[in-house]
Amino acid sequence: MDSHRGQWPIAAALALLMLGELVLMNGPGSAEALVWLLSVPPCIAAVTSFKSRAFAIPVTVTSIFVSSFIFRLFNVNLPTLLSPLTVAETAACLVLTAVIVREEPRRAATWSVGSLVAVSFFAAVVRDNWISSSNYNEMLGSLVLGFTAVGTGLYFRARDSESGRLIAAAVTDAQKEERIALARELHDVVAHHVTGMLVQAQAALEVSDDDPRAAHRLLPGIVRSGTEALGAMRRMVGTLRQGESEAATTDLAADVISTVERTRELGFETRLRIDLPDEVPPELGRSVLRLVQESLTNVHKHAQSPTMIDVDISRTQAGALRVIVADDGRPGELNQGGYGLVGMRERVDLLGGLFSAGPRENGWQVLAELPLGRNK
Repeated sequence: MDSHRGQWPIAAALALLMLGELVLMNGPGSAEALVWLLSVPPCIAAVTSFKSRAFAIPVTVTSIFVSSFIFRLFNVNLPTLLSPLTVAETAACLVLTAVIVREEPRRAATWSVGSLVAVSFFAAVVRDNWISSSNYNEMLGSLVLGFTAVGTGLYFRARDSESGRLIAAAVTDAQKEERIALARELHDVVAHHVTGMLVQAQAALEVSDDDPRAAHRLLPGIVRSGTEALGAMRRMVGTLRQGESEAATTDLAADVISTVERTRELGFETRLRIDLPDEVPPELGRSVLRLVQESLTNVHKHAQSPTMIDVDISRTQAGALRVIVADDGRPGELNQGGYGLVGMRERVDLLGGLFSAGPRENGWQVLAELPLGRNK
């Protein structure tokens, strides 16, 4: 129940009921007019209960209590329906009951509904003297109306709880997807640069004693990889703080060439072949770039004694972009799994493509096909 939308039809219905009572009075006296005016506060309380229920029950109980005494003192005769209260008072109490049962904690709802039942019973005794007149039809009608209002409130309460569970589950799923996306970016981007730094530092350490100049020549590459890793971390922190998506690549060919050049600087012979269509969707291009980066990172970390790495990005006749990264090194033990392969497979699956990775006759190969016309 949307409270902001639900209160106005209720307000209109209560106003019509009060107008109908006024018409049926046929020239009311002062006592009847006072009782009619005392039915206004419960109606207002019922309408405002959709937003605030702080004073709804005290106002309603007090109004019915006072009007009951006026009924008895001046023998007021106003129409009722299945209740000792006037029609407007009855409708207001039913609305209050349903809203309170739905919105309030169980203990507070029990006390509030109990107060309404108590003042209604008081009105039944004082106004119509139900106990002595044995007016069983109105007693039964009041019970039916009361249980209906409570049941309505319980129904909406249960529906709200289920809706809350669904929303919580959706939020949890969204948070999980965000964590997976962040972990994927950390692994594919930052780890790629850090791996380059590590490989260059190890190479510098090995040659530092025999050729200090060679070690010195490796330092700019380490600095550049560190700068790029820091930039990637800052972009991801900005995404987390501001909720902005990471910018997709706008020049896939240039980014792939830059990635391959860094691999060559690490001492790995690399062949590159690129055949791209005129337009590649930026998000698809980012996934292609991440696939190449992560595949090359795996070669750096796990391949044993590779002499050649082949990177091939080309179009297929089926309208897809095929990415192949293969090396001729002996696969290491960690090539059989890990977060890198999981992340690559997730990227390809999100775009509706095909992915495979594993040993080949001479080395290791990563193969992915991403449909150009589909970008989920």
